[in-house]
Formats: sequence, structure tokens, C-alpha cells
Amino acid sequence: MDKKALVLFLSGLYTLSSCLAHEYHFVNMNNNWTEAQRYCREKYTDLATIDNMEDMKKLINTVDIGYNGTVWIGLKKGEWQWSLADRDYSQGYVNWEENEPNNYRGNEDCVFMRRSGKWNDAPCNIQKFFICYGSK
Repeated sequence: MDKKALVLFLSGLYTLSSCLAHEYHFVNMNNNWTEAQRYCREKYTDLATIDNMEDMKKLINTVDIGYNGTVWIGLKKGEWQWSLADRDYSQGYVNWEENEPNNYRGNEDCVFMRRSGKWNDAPCNIQKFFICYGSK
């Protein structure tokens, strides 16, 4: 196989795996962030990771139409990072609500998404519905 064909083949595999990696699943169970992550890792792959605006649109469309609440996504503070280890937050897409993240009262280490798609930091022990991605 020549080099051009190999590069095209590998590019196709990467594109296919990228598309498959962002199959989102809305879970209408109230859990804190850690419980939500555990559930997603057992049933799917992890809490939702968002790399770009296209992912954001897919994720918003995953949420049940009648649901107007907020949902956990896979972003957590240490240095802000996605729950999936190979995703780099600092180089990627962000969609923070105005004046967020603000770490109100010093304990907002996890991130939820509003129906609008905007993100907000919050205490990790709050119970919320959540969005997983991937499949098992």
C-alpha cells in the first residue's frame, strides 16, 4: 500500500472513530456528578464530552424535548478537564454562561449545561439528570 493510500485510510478511520465517539444519551435519573460519571462509565463510555459546536448541537438535541432543567456534562475542575482523560480542555471548545465559571462560595468544581447549551459550574453533590456518550 502506498503512503497516500495509507494516509487516506488512517484519516478515514480517525474520522469514523470521531463520529462514533459522540453518540449522546440523555439519562433522566437524578445523580450527583460522581454517581453520574460512574453510571455513564458502566453503561456507555463516560459523561458527555464536547469538542465543538457540532457536538454541542447534537448534545442539546439529545435532551428530551419537554425537559427544561439542567444536566451534568463531563467537565470537572482540578485544572478544568474533561472526565475522559484524552480530551484537552484548554485547547477545545467552551460555552460558558456569562460570568462563569465563578466558583461561587469556593466549592463549584463540576459543570452542568442549561437547555440553552450554556455551561455553569456548580457543587458536585447536587442531584441532576445527565448526558453520557459512547456505547457499550
